[in-house]
Amino acid sequence: MSESRENSSFNEPIEIEKSFLQSSSEQLSTASSHYELIDRLIVHFTSVDYTIEVADAKREFFDEAGVMDEENIFFEMRVTQFLEWYLFSRPLISTLLSPAQSALKDSKFQMSESERVGFFNLANLKHGLFEFQKIRGEDVFLRDLFTDEKIQIQKSPIQIGFSREEIFDARLFLDGGQFQFTRSFAFHPVEATDYILNEVKKVQRADVVLQDVLMLRLLKMRYKYEQYRHLKLEDVYTNERKVRF
Repeated sequence: MSESRENSSFNEPIEIEKSFLQSSSEQLSTASSHYELIDRLIVHFTSVDYTIEVADAKREFFDEAGVMDEENIFFEMRVTQFLEWYLFSRPLISTLLSPAQSALKDSKFQMSESERVGFFNLANLKHGLFEFQKIRGEDVFLRDLFTDEKIQIQKSPIQIGFSREEIFDARLFLDGGQFQFTRSFAFHPVEATDYILNEVKKVQRADVVLQDVLMLRLLKMRYKYEQYRHLKLEDVYTNERKVRF
C-alpha cells in the first residue's frame, strides 16, 4: 500500500509546496509592505504577555494533526500556517477578537496613522478555499469556492505551482485596492476534491466562523495524510472515524 502511495498524485501538492517554500518568502516580502506589518503582529502577539494564548492556540491547531517535526520539509510552512491562523482566525480569550483585530484597539500596539490602513486590511483579510483558473501575464485568476467570486491577483509575485486540479487554502489581503497573497498556502490532494466540495456546500451560506472551522479541519486532514503515508485518502478525508491516530 505504501509503495502505491509513493507514486500517487499526493506527491504533486508536496512538490508545489516545496516550490512555494523555496520562492515565496523572498518574492512576497519585496512585493508589499504589508508583510512587515504581519511580522510586527507576530512579534507582539507571541511575546511573553501572550504565552498562555500561544500555548492554547498550539494545542488547538495541532490537535490530531501530529507533532511538528523540525526536520520535516513542511516545518516552515506549518509554522507559517499556524501563525496566520493564530493572528487572523482565532479570537483571543481576553478580547474575543483575533490578534489582528485586537491590534487596532490596543493602545500598547504602536502604529502610525499611515500604517493603520494596512493593519485594517490585514484584520479584514479574506480566508478561503480557492480554485486556480489561469495566469495571464503577471496576473493570477482564482475562484473562491465559498462565494463563487472570481478574483484577480494583479502582478502576483507567486505564479508557479498552481494547478486547476488542486483546491488550495490561502489568505488574501487588500493592498492598494487589489488582492495579494499572504505567505500561507495549503494544497489538498486531487483525490480529495469531491469530499471538499461536498463539505463546502454545507457551510456555503453559513457564517465565516463555520467556514474557518471547516478549513482548519481540512488542514488537519492534510497534515494527517502527509504524516501517515500508509493510509488511503478516504480513511483521512472523511467524516467517519475510520482510523484512530
